[in-house]
Amino acid sequence: MTTIDIHHIARIEGHGNVELKLEAGKIKNIELKTVEPARFFEAIVGGRHFNDLALIVSRICGICSPNHTVTALLAVEQALGLEVSKRTRLLRQLLVQGSFIQNHATHLYFLAAPDFLGHSSVLPVQQDNPQVLARALELKKLGNDLCAAVGGRPVHPVNAVIGGFTDEPDQMTLQVLAARLRAALKDAVETVELFARLSFPDFHPGREKIALHAPNGYAILSDRTEVLVAALQSPWTDSVANYHNYIAEHARPELGNAKFSLLRKGDTEAAPFMVGALARVNINWDALMPAAAGAAKAAAKHTGIQKGADNPYLNNLCQAIEIVDAVQRCAVLCEKLAASYADQQGQSKPSKNIDLREGKGFAASEAPRGTLFYSIGLDQQGRVSSGDVITPTAQNLACIEADLCLLAPLLEDLPQDAMIKQIEQLIRAYDPCLSCAVH
Repeated sequence: MTTIDIHHIARIEGHGNVELKLEAGKIKNIELKTVEPARFFEAIVGGRHFNDLALIVSRICGICSPNHTVTALLAVEQALGLEVSKRTRLLRQLLVQGSFIQNHATHLYFLAAPDFLGHSSVLPVQQDNPQVLARALELKKLGNDLCAAVGGRPVHPVNAVIGGFTDEPDQMTLQVLAARLRAALKDAVETVELFARLSFPDFHPGREKIALHAPNGYAILSDRTEVLVAALQSPWTDSVANYHNYIAEHARPELGNAKFSLLRKGDTEAAPFMVGALARVNINWDALMPAAAGAAKAAAKHTGIQKGADNPYLNNLCQAIEIVDAVQRCAVLCEKLAASYADQQGQSKPSKNIDLREGKGFAASEAPRGTLFYSIGLDQQGRVSSGDVITPTAQNLACIEADLCLLAPLLEDLPQDAMIKQIEQLIRAYDPCLSCAVH
């Protein structure tokens, strides 16, 4: 028996190792190990006032902090029975969509692209394809600026609070952002074209996929929206509030501090499942913005991507499609908010008087890496009595490991360096955040 240890997988968020056991040249076992220390955020928020919650949990992740902020706010507001204005909902959507642009551009160009362009990092790309890196930086900056304008800063937003926003971008800022977003649509479409022409393995594990789903629109935020499970045979829906009924978390201490999640439905055996861009694009295919739908159709000529695609390597392409969708959608949101600014600017202000009550709230959002679930309990003094968070990577870990095991027979005849490269490539296709997984 031979053991191969891949220490600190490069170009992912957080730290993880892969251990391969080979016998007579055949891969007998693959394990993905999370070597991040436990962070105990669910315990840290206990006893804290609900106004402190979003500021604390946003520190779970520096990339998708808008999602942690907004999802925590949604859960608290449901626990308090607090309704917010339509303008607040639009601003929250703009904030979260901005993080899609910010995060997807970072992952695609700086973490994933070197796998396909024959480099070990993004630095040589500057020499071979300087225009590609320039495009990446422009998209990343646009996402940063959008999050800063709405949230007060590009990471760990401070403007989004219970009941609304302490401040919102003025009309001129919204108009300038809309113009920049419209201009960036070309770069976004070229991102799809780039990733549609890259070669990746023909791999079809046939995993279940879940994402938020709403009757109208590309579902991103919800405290009441249904979750649609894109089962291979019979799709089904359930409420966000019931997420503990269909997502089963379990610890595997031998692999680190992250929990692994399995999907269950009734009495059926729990199985690995996938969340993220591939799941969202599959489930919300018909709700893509026109530019994104057009880009997906054009990409199909090279990749065959279509509704129902299940190759996990296509998650990268779906992230690129989502950049196009988010850029066009955010432009429309900015224009809408700017046009109504004179009449509605005060409607996003939080209420000064909030009636306290004991209760529990459930909420979910689509973070760049997948569906993020929250449940928050409050006591009669408005302090957190219980908290539960299931991050996207905690849901994807079991699926990544199962896919690695399924991929193993296809790698056995490869040289060791090529074998390791394909293993890392699959892991990076999921865009994992191991720091979030040990929240």
